[in-house]
Amino acid sequence: MVRLNRTAFISLLLSMVAVVLVGCGGPSATTAPPPTYSDLQITRINDYLSDIQENAKRFADLETSIAKADWQEAGNIMRGSLGEMLMDMRALNRNLLAKDQPTPTALTRALTEDFLKIDQGADLNSVPLAQEGFRDAEADFNAYLSSLPKLS
Repeated sequence: MVRLNRTAFISLLLSMVAVVLVGCGGPSATTAPPPTYSDLQITRINDYLSDIQENAKRFADLETSIAKADWQEAGNIMRGSLGEMLMDMRALNRNLLAKDQPTPTALTRALTEDFLKIDQGADLNSVPLAQEGFRDAEADFNAYLSSLPKLS
């Protein structure tokens, strides 16, 4: 009789251990999928990107204006087409997933600083300073385009 009680006790103990192990077994197979872009987000991003690339064509005009020390025209370009481009870049950044935002956002800020350096060159009538700002702006803009996620 004692032997049956011991066997029953061991069976009960093993059953409880099994229940605890299954209950603490880790995450289930129903983990949430990583966030992805919706069709609407992709459409918005592509629309902004198209406008950004169209306005970026004015970089060549800005470079010419700086080389000629035509500060009025350089300012008009930066505050016109390229200013609109910066606004579109910020709007595009807001439509990116949180994990994709830091680099494009930092490069947008850097581009703004580059335009301020061009303005400083204009204020000081310094073509070399403005050209340095332009080179930085062009590099930051190209880095911005490269930092965007590839969407289909």
